[in-house]
Order: sequence, then structure tokens, then C-alpha cells
Amino acid sequence: MEGVVVSRQICLIALAIRQRLVFETIWSLIGSNRCRQRSTTSKPEMQSDTIQFVHLR
Repeated sequence: MEGVVVSRQICLIALAIRQRLVFETIWSLIGSNRCRQRSTTSKPEMQSDTIQFVHLR
């Protein structure tokens, strides 16, 4: 009977460790995405180049 209790405790500990590793991995991924620099452009977002229309005859 004691062996069953010990193996159950080992399983619960392993489950808790696995959950913590998953939790830390997810948060580290979220943190690295927030810290990553975004590319900057010299133009504002909605500005576009003017298009030169050439009239062909």
C-alpha cells in the first residue's frame, strides 16, 4: 500500500514540474516577443508614394 502512495506522490510531483516548465516556456516566449524591436520605416504608416502617370498616345 505504501508503494502506491509513493508512486502517486511521484506522479503528482512530476505533473507539477511539467506544468511549471510549460508555464515558464510560454511566458518566456511572450516576453521575447514583447522585447523584440520592430522594424522602423522612414514613412508614416498611411503615407504612400505618388504615382507618376505617363500619357501614351
